[in-house]
This record gives sequence, structure tokens and C-alpha cells, in this order.
Amino acid sequence: MREPAEVIQFVRAEARRRGVRWTSQRQTIVEAFVASGDHLTVEEIHRRARLSDGTVSAATVYRTLNLLVEIGVAAKRQFGDGSSTFEPNLDKPHHDHLVCLGCGTIREFQRDIIEAIQEDVARELDFVLASHRLELYGWCAACRAKGLMQVPVQPTVAVRPL
Repeated sequence: MREPAEVIQFVRAEARRRGVRWTSQRQTIVEAFVASGDHLTVEEIHRRARLSDGTVSAATVYRTLNLLVEIGVAAKRQFGDGSSTFEPNLDKPHHDHLVCLGCGTIREFQRDIIEAIQEDVARELDFVLASHRLELYGWCAACRAKGLMQVPVQPTVAVRPL
């Protein structure tokens, strides 16, 4: 289910199965989202969808993204600043995130050693993992070069400094 057309066909069929009316606006939103392959806010998806169809409303974007999350096509994330981003969740292997506190860039990464450590900790503490999420916050090279690292950080979530 990797090709955009396959994804859209799956979403359309699942929406109809759930009694959700499939409209040209929903089609445009799903196309914009699937084409991005990135972490996007509702506002960014709305902006992109409106480039193709000026009648797309923010409310329809919210409802459609929530549908995508419910059926497993999208993952909803909150990276410390309180706003939600959505990323495609299609045949994508588990990964973690680096979040720049200067520009907001989000980079994905995966390291087997991190996964192994988490499994070891769970086993050692007799804990059965259901899921996990690792987000590392700091400054990207571009922001450090601009001197943005000096900006004081007021995290909105509990963050343990390194």
C-alpha cells in the first residue's frame, strides 16, 4: 500500500465503510497529505490542499486527518510546543525524532541499539512494552550557526537536560 493511488483508494473505501461521505475536498486533502511524506501541521495541510481546491475548509482538514489517524494511515504527534503534526504512517518502520528548538525542523532516525536498550530495560524491570516514543530536543547545525542556541528554552513538557 505504498503508491499514493493505492493509499487514496484504501482511505476512500474505509471512509465509505464507516459511513463517512467521500467528497472532492477529502480527496484533495488526502492527496496533499500523502504527497508530502513529511510532518505537517493542520494549517500546512490546509494551505496545500487549498492550492488545488480553494473550497477546502479547515474543519474538513481536521475531520479528514482524524479519520486518517483512526484508520492507521497517519500518526498524530505533539513535539513539545503543544501543536500537533501529522505524518504518514504507511509501511513506515518504527523511528524516533530529533526536534530543533530553533526552527522546528523534525528529523527522523532509527538506531537498533536504542531499541535493544529499551527492550533490555523492560525485561530487567519485568515490564511489557506496548509502545514507546523517543523525541530528542536540541538545535540543528543551521540554528547553531545562526546563534539561535542562546535562546532560553521553556519546555512545555517535562524534559531531563543531558
